[in-house]
Amino acid sequence: MSRRPARGRRLLRWVALLAVLFFAVAYVTSSWDGITTSVARLDGHAVLGALGLVGVGLVSAMLSWRAVLGGLGSRLPLLAAARVYFLGQLGKYVPGSVWPILAQAELSNEYGVPRTRAGFAAITQMLIGLVVGIAVAAVSLATAAPGALVTYWWLGVVAAAGVVALVPAVFNRASAVALRLARRTGEQEPLTARSIGASAAWCLVMWLAFGAQIWLMARGLGTTSSTLFALAVGGYALAWVVGFVIIVLPAGAGAREAALVIALAPVLDRDNAIALALVSRFLMLLGDAGGAGIAVVAERLHVHLHPRATPPRPAPSPE
Repeated sequence: MSRRPARGRRLLRWVALLAVLFFAVAYVTSSWDGITTSVARLDGHAVLGALGLVGVGLVSAMLSWRAVLGGLGSRLPLLAAARVYFLGQLGKYVPGSVWPILAQAELSNEYGVPRTRAGFAAITQMLIGLVVGIAVAAVSLATAAPGALVTYWWLGVVAAAGVVALVPAVFNRASAVALRLARRTGEQEPLTARSIGASAAWCLVMWLAFGAQIWLMARGLGTTSSTLFALAVGGYALAWVVGFVIIVLPAGAGAREAALVIALAPVLDRDNAIALALVSRFLMLLGDAGGAGIAVVAERLHVHLHPRATPPRPAPSPE
């Protein structure tokens, strides 16, 4: 590999990092007064516990992606997968939904994973997370308020269609057609029910953890409704789906919070719901940044402390 391409990639990474920092700092500075006021309104112990649950959810998301990538034929070691996933996820703070996919594809290539396969894994994991999220929202909201089915009946329809689309025979045939149209045939192995199921299971853990952080902070506000947990889980999943659809905003900024406030209206007044939504988003940013930092340091420490046990990285795929 020549020095010029390597130097160009390093420069591109610095540019990408600066873009992420710019948009993340812009979000924090523009929302800082609201964040500090909201944190003061909430119970401190509940906020710390919520941050831990955010970490659980993010790790579960990484393991979901790793299960898909392994099913496609590239089984990354845990620390390598964490580094690729968490660094790539920082791209979601830049407007547009494509940046995390491109970042994960480029970072995965350092470990010999073809870029097309890595990008396909990222898209597939997002689709699995979307389907599981819609199903979780439908079940949770129906459990919390049976009358919600009148308003959110479409969630059940979309969830059922999504489950059918994830049946291996259906999914693999559709993905083969898509790859053939993109002239990218032969890039990965067909996904099995085991790999799709493992990814979906980790997505379920992710949604439960993210919903639990909302529940915990709402409990800290004194809310004791018996339907609070179901509303928190379903409301957060529904809010994420809304944010996912609004692709022009960084990580669904604004739209996700608005949807969460509406979902929590039966158990929280508007001011408390807004405070909770703002703090939840800030905790997610802290979790993403912390996850990326910890993953990078952990992999480097592992290589430093166990040089003989760490296999050399494969040459980057030319694809």
